[in-house]
Amino acid sequence: MVQVRGGRKMTEAIELPLKLSFRLTRADIAAYERLPREFSRGGVLAFFGVFFVLGAGLGAFEDELGALVPQSLADYRHIVLAVAAAAVAYAFITLVLTLRTNWRIARAKLPSDETGIDVSESGLRVTNDASVRDFGWALIAKVIETADHVFLCLTPRSALIVPLRAFASRDDKTAFADLSERLSSSAEA
Repeated sequence: MVQVRGGRKMTEAIELPLKLSFRLTRADIAAYERLPREFSRGGVLAFFGVFFVLGAGLGAFEDELGALVPQSLADYRHIVLAVAAAAVAYAFITLVLTLRTNWRIARAKLPSDETGIDVSESGLRVTNDASVRDFGWALIAKVIETADHVFLCLTPRSALIVPLRAFASRDDKTAFADLSERLSSSAEA
């Protein structure tokens, strides 16, 4: 929705209350799932676990695999094999994480009807599939704005996804992201 005052769009500041409505798609969920994230402790342990297992395997067959190393690098055989183990571990972990992301996207449940978000000074009221959920601004841990979405992160693995099509323009989306950031940070204080 576009806020209009005196015949002009209000993109600098959004006036509350505000009502947004949109239909969530699998592409919106994919945009959230594909956001860059830091490795969790388990992910770091998995990476190094794969690296050490591959390193041990390469070390066990070092003499046989050493013949595959070019003669010019023969003196650095251990380093070459360690780099090879790291490259294979990185490729394996990247493949596993990509498959896990695609699995999460495929199994995500989409609302069957329009999603409505009523924005007020006290928080957000999200309506979809005949359910109503209220979120105070203090529950919003992080606001992430991308080119086509605003993600209001509740936890590291869950967020309210607001696509660009819920707004009249990119400026309105940016104003909403700024407002959300301001209200959520002031609610925490």
